[in-house]
Amino acid sequence: MTHTPKHFRWSRLALLALVVAGVAGGGWFAVARGKPLFDEKAHAEEPKTAPQTTAEVVSPHAGGIDRVCVQPGTVEPLESADLCAKVSGFLIEQTVDIGSAVKKGDVLARIAVPEYQKQTERDRARVTAAEAKVRQMEAHVTAAESESKSAEASVALANVLVRAKKAYRQYREKQLNRFRELAAQKAIEQRVVDEQEDYYLAAFEGENEAKEAVRAAIERLATAKAKIAQAKADVEQAKAEVGVATADLERTQVFLDYAVIRSPYTGVVTRRTFHVGDFVKSADQGAAQPLLSVTRTDVMRVVIQVPDRDVPYVTVGDPAAFEVGAPDLRIKFATRGISRLAKVQDPATRMMRVEVDVDNPTDANHPDGVLYSGAYGHATLTLQVGAPNAVRVPTIALSNRSPGKGSVRVMHGDRIQTVPVTIGSDNGVEAEVLTGLTPVDRVVLRVSNPVDDGAVVATTGAKVATAAH
Repeated sequence: MTHTPKHFRWSRLALLALVVAGVAGGGWFAVARGKPLFDEKAHAEEPKTAPQTTAEVVSPHAGGIDRVCVQPGTVEPLESADLCAKVSGFLIEQTVDIGSAVKKGDVLARIAVPEYQKQTERDRARVTAAEAKVRQMEAHVTAAESESKSAEASVALANVLVRAKKAYRQYREKQLNRFRELAAQKAIEQRVVDEQEDYYLAAFEGENEAKEAVRAAIERLATAKAKIAQAKADVEQAKAEVGVATADLERTQVFLDYAVIRSPYTGVVTRRTFHVGDFVKSADQGAAQPLLSVTRTDVMRVVIQVPDRDVPYVTVGDPAAFEVGAPDLRIKFATRGISRLAKVQDPATRMMRVEVDVDNPTDANHPDGVLYSGAYGHATLTLQVGAPNAVRVPTIALSNRSPGKGSVRVMHGDRIQTVPVTIGSDNGVEAEVLTGLTPVDRVVLRVSNPVDDGAVVATTGAKVATAAH
């Protein structure tokens, strides 16, 4: 087949258009990539280099791992009292209400008990009468002692009379003997002798009378002494009556004092059951409700239930912290450490009750304390203190572990090196390293590629969560 000149010309034009289109497309591709076409070949011919190995490192924290127990804590009053009436009567005065601040000894309420007031007056009169009787009996003692002294004087006088009568009797006896001698010599008549005998007999009887007077005086002295003893006994009886009357008065006064309800300590009134005018029954007559309830507020107790795993480590005096509120509004309170523990675990929960005394601070809006009974918070008990010379590292940094031993990789300059360590406590997040590390070491957590000891690696810091300690 032969081509005409016209057909050949159109074929050449079509081929030229295709060449131009190809060149234009290649130029657009090169511009779109931002590189000339020949760079692709140059880039393909560049030698490939291996990526550099990096290691994440952390520095150990000084100090060992404390054994800490964090548990919910409920605030309860250190002391709280339900104030009941001991006597029955009408409530005539009540100076407080729920929320009232009170101080120790403040009078909160009064109950009318007129019968005890009258009984007090009667008992006081009995005491006065008994005391007067004591004075009367003491006067009897004085009189009896005076009578005794008089009797002693009578005895002495009677003894003097006996001696006088005896001397006179002896004189008459001698006279009688002389007259008898004269009568025997016929110097005097017999009737004179008879007269002398009468005088002698009279003197003899006078002596006997004086002796009887002595015995009578002695009896009167004994009687006077007996009266002294009786009077003293009467004094003791009168004093005993004073004691009985005084005890009755004090007993009545106690019941009268029961009508005055006082606050046992400084705090707030948390409950009011009656109003003025109500009849209040005493507790021993079946009163079902207290008159008032008062709670101490200067010191509160936080009750914590410690789980079984921590019970063996709890001791009185262990440090404790307590805080309440949301995480961003936490209020921390000063505590006195663990104050007391139950020393028995609840069989149902296997937990032990532990109490921490907390000082209740005050401010302008909370003059009675910012902590209220029933509040809820978190208590942190430090049961054991970690080894002071140890350091803490993340648990994931340990390898080749065996009981109490292991190894970690550290950076010596820019080279990695494995060192043996002695391991103490481990809470799963941090481990306590007793020997082998110092706080200035750089501990490797992980590397981007497996490397051997002595390899040169680049280091980066690591963000590692740490446990409370």
